[in-house]
Amino acid sequence: MPVRLGTNADAAAAAALVRRVLWEHGLPFEPDGLDADILAPEAHYAAGGGAFYVATDAGGRIVGTAALRRTGPTSGEVRKMFLLPEARGNGIGRALLEAVLVAARVRRLERVTLTTRHRYDRAIRLYERAGFRLVGSALRPRGDDLGLVYELDLGGRRTPGRPAGLPRRPLVPAPLAA
Repeated sequence: MPVRLGTNADAAAAAALVRRVLWEHGLPFEPDGLDADILAPEAHYAAGGGAFYVATDAGGRIVGTAALRRTGPTSGEVRKMFLLPEARGNGIGRALLEAVLVAARVRRLERVTLTTRHRYDRAIRLYERAGFRLVGSALRPRGDDLGLVYELDLGGRRTPGRPAGLPRRPLVPAPLAA
């Protein structure tokens, strides 16, 4: 399933996907809060030096989303990493994460964080295999779940035995421009 840069034209389908996955896990969709970014991805990601990606099935339907939000000169955040149930377990999540990390490296980011929830155990395993390490709790809850904050060092300042993330060469073709 191809991963490509997403645009505002993808916003409605991406928002429906995010709403569906959140509902599946008993969490609210917050269009005026945590989820406002998915409704206008170009303004929230591309305009701020980040990138928004979608994965599509053979029919062109969006089955996954992921974004890079720039948070500082050398830092960013993985946002909106969501997959439909039928898209899980076949490498699409890894391809989306790789696209975001390639975008972070192209932008010379040294540190990338993400916030996830305890209930996303498969996603947590993906993040940990990619080298993300748990660093704390989220400042802002979604529903009754405070969430977990993970961090990945892309700048090479790793501690012995700590992986620095996914391979430098993309596992799948990933668009680099945003």
